[in-house]
Amino acid sequence: MQDITLETIYALHDRIMAECGGDGRVLSEANLHQLVFRANLTHDVHERAALVFYSLCAFPAFRGGNRRTARRLAETILASGGHRVDLSCEELGGLVQGIDAFAVETDDVEQFLRVHSRKMH
Repeated sequence: MQDITLETIYALHDRIMAECGGDGRVLSEANLHQLVFRANLTHDVHERAALVFYSLCAFPAFRGGNRRTARRLAETILASGGHRVDLSCEELGGLVQGIDAFAVETDDVEQFLRVHSRKMH
């Protein structure tokens, strides 16, 4: 599995901001460094996708677009492992609300992604 880089996250976030608008300024580069470091120590695609999704939602690195970036980055990680995840906005909203309420942890996100992903042929 290929390592995640800061440049990859910045490029993805920039594309999302160009598509959807919003304040794309960096809020905490330290959060991004921590995310990249931890993610690159994780070798299971579901675990890695869950970690980046949870981290960007719970510890925002940008002023805006964190959740959209988290979703796309998680989808990219899963795709790199041959998995596809189809999430409705309602399902994702519930997951994010749980993260915001401190009721959902990384393990919960991982289980959610395992249930909602399927191996691509």
